[in-house]
Amino acid sequence: MLGTQDPLEQQGFFDARSAPSFPAEQEPIVDTLRRILVGRTIADVERHLILDTLAHCFGNRTHAAKILGISIRTLRNKLNEYADEGTAIPAPQSGVASAGYAA
Repeated sequence: MLGTQDPLEQQGFFDARSAPSFPAEQEPIVDTLRRILVGRTIADVERHLILDTLAHCFGNRTHAAKILGISIRTLRNKLNEYADEGTAIPAPQSGVASAGYAA
């Protein structure tokens, strides 16, 4: 049966039958997450995750980097990139948004 399987399935990387299933009570949450994430670029999702985590940490870059599992240098570089694009970045320890971030 040629052409009936996805190329990844043919190579054994993915089997749609073994896709994760969730308890019925979690399905609304999973559906909401899919609606939020599907169709967005990874860079966009990453930016929002980083900025939301930073806001959660009240601007504490060290804490945010630990939560995200990245180095403080990587976080600083990402924040500088976002600031260069015009994204408001919370100031360290204050939670107040600023136009840029100076390292």
